[in-house]
Amino acid sequence: MKKDFISMDQVSVDFDRQQVLKGVNLTLEQGISYALIGKSGSGKTTILNLVAGFLKPDEGTVSIHGVKVQRPRRETAFLFQELGLLPWQTVAEAVAMPLKLRGQKKGIDMLVAELLHKLGLEKHGNKYPQELSGGEQQRVALARTLIGEPDLILMDEPTSALDATTKEELQGLIRWEQQKRQATLLFVTHDVEEAVILGQYILILKEDGRIVQLENPYYFTENAREQLGFYEECIKLRGMIKMEKDV
Repeated sequence: MKKDFISMDQVSVDFDRQQVLKGVNLTLEQGISYALIGKSGSGKTTILNLVAGFLKPDEGTVSIHGVKVQRPRRETAFLFQELGLLPWQTVAEAVAMPLKLRGQKKGIDMLVAELLHKLGLEKHGNKYPQELSGGEQQRVALARTLIGEPDLILMDEPTSALDATTKEELQGLIRWEQQKRQATLLFVTHDVEEAVILGQYILILKEDGRIVQLENPYYFTENAREQLGFYEECIKLRGMIKMEKDV
């Protein structure tokens, strides 16, 4: 049975005297994939930053495994929209960096090599970011995110800069790695189709601070994009984002 993993209780956040989140309540279970969608400016990325420990709420509490989040935790990994690959680091150096920052000294090269192989990057270990395609850069950032065996993976628009084919390939990788590792995945996306592909549950953040949670009937459905019902589900979700009345 899945256990409650992340809890947000009456969380409010203000920026420059403007309220970004108001009284948000959210409970997420361990090992589940959640897609967080909503209108621009509704506070989706703010929720990611709160769960990551990069930001503290003005009111309310955020906890993981019943422990209040006060700072970034070792077991949480964050895939940023900007990727953050450093131009002077090779692929292997970038992927190894989280392990070196936590003080690990043994077995790093082997762990990096294994992960690069799994993500199809085994031939690119000595290359620099500017020598890679956009999809390859995204895979490097994903490898760097996964190298520390996190129990919580946070992602902000993980495939937004990619072409359609490369996006689908990376989405498949993300879904496979999350399932294999049984990590909790919480990701923000503006792409409703991506939400339905990757999210076992869809979280819709409303402007009044409510989060509507829906089970996704097309999660892990083979060839979902070839089914009419998949697009009907996407249309329904788009409508729910636009609606201001109760859903």
